[in-house]
Order: sequence, then C-alpha cells, then structure tokens
Amino acid sequence: MTWFSEDDLRGQAGDVSFARGAKYLESVEALDDVAGGVTAVVSGTDRYTVRLRDVDGELVGECSCPHAADGFFCKHCVAVGLLVLEGAADGGAADIRGYVASLDRAELIDLLVEHANEDPVLFRRLSLKAGREDLDALRRHVEGTLRLRGFVGFQGTLAYAGKVREVLATAAEVMDGPLLCRIVELVVEALDFVEDSFGTLGDEVRRALALYAEACADSPPEPKVLAEWLLRLDLDGSGRVEVSIADFTGGLGFEGLAAVRAGVDERWRLDDGEDPYRSRKLQRLREGFAATRNWKA
Repeated sequence: MTWFSEDDLRGQAGDVSFARGAKYLESVEALDDVAGGVTAVVSGTDRYTVRLRDVDGELVGECSCPHAADGFFCKHCVAVGLLVLEGAADGGAADIRGYVASLDRAELIDLLVEHANEDPVLFRRLSLKAGREDLDALRRHVEGTLRLRGFVGFQGTLAYAGKVREVLATAAEVMDGPLLCRIVELVVEALDFVEDSFGTLGDEVRRALALYAEACADSPPEPKVLAEWLLRLDLDGSGRVEVSIADFTGGLGFEGLAAVRAGVDERWRLDDGEDPYRSRKLQRLREGFAATRNWKA
C-alpha cells in the first residue's frame, strides 16, 4: 500500500500537469524502490531523473526537469506516481533499517564497500570523507572530481552542481584555505562549459566564495596575493562571478584592502571602455572605496 493516492498526485500537480503525466506512463524507465520512496528515469525532451519520497506521510516529488527546478510538481512525477499506484513498485516498504541494524560491524563494512564499488556517487562521498585526514589526497580527488573536459548540457550541469555540493560539504569540515581557493577556481572555470540558465552552479560559486572568505578570516593568506586573486576573479574573468570584497576584509586586512584599492585604480586608469559591464563594476568599486575614509580617487 502506497503512502499517497491519485487525489494526492492531482492535488500536487494540478489538473493540467496531471493530465499530461497520465500520457507519459510508457516513457517511464528504470522504476526502482529506494529507502522511503521510489526513483525512476522518464524520457521527454530529455531524460529526467525522478524521485518520489514519503516525508512523514506526505508525498514529495523531485525531478531534474526545468519545470520542477522552478518548484512545481511536474508531469514526470505524476507518471511515476501513477505507475506506483498501479503496483509497479511498493515505495521502499521493506524494513531495510531493521536489517542493517541487525548486521555486525564487519558485515556493515563489507556491505558498504561493495555498494560503493558499484555506485559512483556513494564512492565519491565516501572518498571525500576519507580524504579529510589526508589533505594532499583530498586536493587530488577534488581536482579530478571538479575539472570539466568539455561542454555539458542542463542535465550534466545539475549532476556537476551535485558534485560541487558534496565537495563543499567536506571542505566545510576541514576549512583548508588553499583547498577552498582551488575549489572556487575550478567551479568558476566550469561556468564557461555548462548550461546554467537556472543559476544552479552560480549559487554553488557563491557558497564556495563564502566558505573561502571564512577560511581567510581564520587563517589569512598573503594580503597582496589575496587582493590580486579577488580582482582577477571579479574583474578579469568572464564576468559571471560577483565578488564581495567586504566579505574578505577579515582576510585582507589593511594591507590587502590597500592593494585592492590600488588594483582597482590601476584598472580604471587603463580601462578602454570596450566592456561596459566591467567598466560599471570598476566604477562601483571606486565609488565604494571613495565613501570610506583614507581613499583617494
């Protein structure tokens, strides 16, 4: 017996998406039970990954399609839900928690390693956690995980953003400045190779920058080096990154802020106006510094 009804599906999706989803049943592939729900792949304009979850008895639908990315319960979720109601899956009803609790430590280790060897996502998560004790190994793993080698579309961007979130979760535990700096650089490089129309990866860049700013405040790098790095990222790149210098004041200190000011002034002097967006950025930075004490425009 499932934790939801056809009325629940219709209520979540609305009449239009429900009617469309009812026509997508034959497009559902790889419907599987998982803990607390089901997962499936649905073919449409692209191939979308769907997961329906039981959250305290309520139906929660997740899909990698653009409509679901906007917060809607989409037709792909409806199609999967209708198949579950037809008995194609039981919604993860088996008591796997009870089974796992019955295993001893050695059996648990063997089971986890076996599944990690078959599941790249689980393997990556465990590798990142294992790397917390070996920063050199962790940095190499991050480099291999986040470096892109060609353009990826919408689905690939979502998958890549998931990798970035996992990497940042581990990086937040170790708070190593050089590691966080490299993560920012790799993800910023990736922005030129992804379809990020929904800003998913841009959000991860901002999270990475915030973590790096925190790490710099705790253990400041060489101020002038940090200042020049921030200016290159904000002003000399593709224009897709917004850096808040104020977030880095703890790491920059007086010497670093002076270097930022000098760098902005020099770039302003050399600016040829060919990139209006960059020119406006420079103007805003100069105006911001001009409003502070001891700034000479």
